Amino acid sequence: MDIHSDQHLPPGTSVEVFSAFSASWVSGFEVATIHEDACEIRRQSDRAVLPATFHVDDVRVDRR
Repeated sequence: MDIHSDQHLPPGTSVEVFSAFSASWVSGFEVATIHEDACEIRRQSDRAVLPATFHVDDVRVDRR
């Protein structure tokens, strides 16, 4: 989608995550850690790291 695996997303970057459930982008997250082609994501509301990794194609920089 908007991010490519060669783009650097440092921890703390505000991002939107693509939700397959609603077929839309959801804001309110930030990068916790970045791996070669996946991210661990943290909710900004409670600082909890989500228990799944997200492929970089399902994450984009929050442009708000």
